[in-house]
Amino acid sequence: LYVNSGSAIVSGGSLMLSGQAGTAINFCFKYPSFIMHAGALSGAAVSGQFFIYSLVKEYGALILACCMNLRQVISILVSYILYVHPISFMQVLGLGLVFGALFYKTYDGYANPKPKASKVADGVQPQEIGKASDAEAGKPGPQE
Repeated sequence: LYVNSGSAIVSGGSLMLSGQAGTAINFCFKYPSFIMHAGALSGAAVSGQFFIYSLVKEYGALILACCMNLRQVISILVSYILYVHPISFMQVLGLGLVFGALFYKTYDGYANPKPKASKVADGVQPQEIGKASDAEAGKPGPQE
């Protein structure tokens, strides 16, 4: 929400400062389908951000990286098929090498997770919220 709001403020401000706000509004009135297309594009961007944040929250960044790699591969292949672009052997080899390395990196990170560094000092355990420490509870501590 804050990123999108900030982007709207920067865009609106730049239109105002450049003196092009009137031209932009006239364009919108002249081509009303532009507003529908821009709205659909904005809605798709917002829903994409929602799914990205949800995916990271539920499954982690490695799964997001794998999904994004897969999305790029599918996008490239669909473009070749849909627009009947000729593809050379070197392009196939390049796609295979780049995306193979990306998929391997994602798989390796998922298969061999690195242990997280502990933020707790040696021998000191975090205190539970609402639980009194030994000194507050009247129990003798190591200093007494």
